[in-house]
Amino acid sequence: MKIASTFTISAAALAFAAMPTGFAAGEPLDITIGGYYTQSVQLVDAPNRNGNNIEDEVIAQDAEIHFKGKTVLDNGTELGIRVELEASNNEDQIDEHYVYLKGDWGKMILGAENGVGHLMQVRPPRFVPGLKMFDNSVTDDVFEDAYDGLLCDDNANSTADRCLARDEDGEITRRGGISIIEDAHMSTKLEHISGDANKLSFMTPRVGGLQLGVSYAPNNADKTGGENNAGHTRGTDGEPGQATQEDIIELGVSLKGAVRDMGYKLSYTTVEGDTVAQDAVKPRSTSIGLALQYGNWLLGGNQSTYEDLHEVDPIAYAQSEKIETVSYALKYKMGDSHFGIGFTEGEETHRQLRSAEYVSSLGDDENIGGDDDDEDVTGHNLSPRAITEYEEITIGGGRKLADGVSLGFYYTISEASHQTISGGQTVTEPQADADDDEDIADTPGSVDDFVVTQNSDEVNSLGITLVFRF
Repeated sequence: MKIASTFTISAAALAFAAMPTGFAAGEPLDITIGGYYTQSVQLVDAPNRNGNNIEDEVIAQDAEIHFKGKTVLDNGTELGIRVELEASNNEDQIDEHYVYLKGDWGKMILGAENGVGHLMQVRPPRFVPGLKMFDNSVTDDVFEDAYDGLLCDDNANSTADRCLARDEDGEITRRGGISIIEDAHMSTKLEHISGDANKLSFMTPRVGGLQLGVSYAPNNADKTGGENNAGHTRGTDGEPGQATQEDIIELGVSLKGAVRDMGYKLSYTTVEGDTVAQDAVKPRSTSIGLALQYGNWLLGGNQSTYEDLHEVDPIAYAQSEKIETVSYALKYKMGDSHFGIGFTEGEETHRQLRSAEYVSSLGDDENIGGDDDDEDVTGHNLSPRAITEYEEITIGGGRKLADGVSLGFYYTISEASHQTISGGQTVTEPQADADDDEDIADTPGSVDDFVVTQNSDEVNSLGITLVFRF
């Protein structure tokens, strides 16, 4: 049995051992229905050029219906079930669905739910009802679609960067499969390795403010939450329903407390999965978050790094080798109203395949930013690695209208830049230095024939939200 599986099963056994024994009949099952509905109306300011006609007025919704059931056993353990239904047409119509046990010994979750790498994250505070600086469901598609059309390049070497592509019938189509920015708010990508795939999670109770968590997913055959995870392996095209990773381990640490009048909460989470394809790299995600509260002021932020997501989804993240993102926000509450400002910055380094000769002689260095690689890539017919950047500032606030009903307003300013690499270098082997150091060359080969093109644009949005929670 693999080490990862053995470790997780052992952890689960210890968790069960820590649970109180003597399960006895408890209260009748209590069934409730909850959820939320967010309605947004926004005015979009984006350039219309090069055949792109970006919609100026966008009406969007984000809604879920939650079916919940729970009972408390005689020993004090809460036993429950939760099923979430998307309230609008969506590819994962039935979202999370799982059972859980909760008591003084901690909490255990079994089923289709995000792991502790996502659940235990500390992230920026929400200051606009229905919007989050780390995942804005009603606005993300607006920015992503706009930049896909504005920043694609018909002359790029990579088909992933081109505006035009051929469909299954051989016809030329606009923006076929292109994704300049896959996720505008990128600090939720931790959930993308296992997503809602069936898994086992355990979180300890807080002791002295400290909480630990671990999750294990046998594979990610159905990241949107399927009936089972049996028997799937990765196909050549990475089609939905095929596992790309197995034995996915997530670890989380959370610390919560207060110093005088200042409350604090911080977290560290990490996720890693073994890629099914032979000799493929393991995708990894790490995240650190911090939140501080003083009176009515709340400041919070999150910094996350994602490596080799192209192994998780070879279509959506075909060009992604490393993503670094930071988001933070400041919120002030005044009675039933609150106001805030938030920032998001993300940088995605494009994937650059390294030949066996390159890796054996120079190694696959950790500095993958682009220009600093010029000495390394010379003589190996490799271009510098291109970078896509996204920046956003959101200001806004909201007000409680009634119990479960809130009104929000926001103005978002965003800018994105996208690099493409064209041309090719004249292959000139670098000359070794006097000390015969194979890793460093005194005279690098020529890289002058590479042309790095960087395009940038701005997209802004002004909107309101109406949120119902029930």
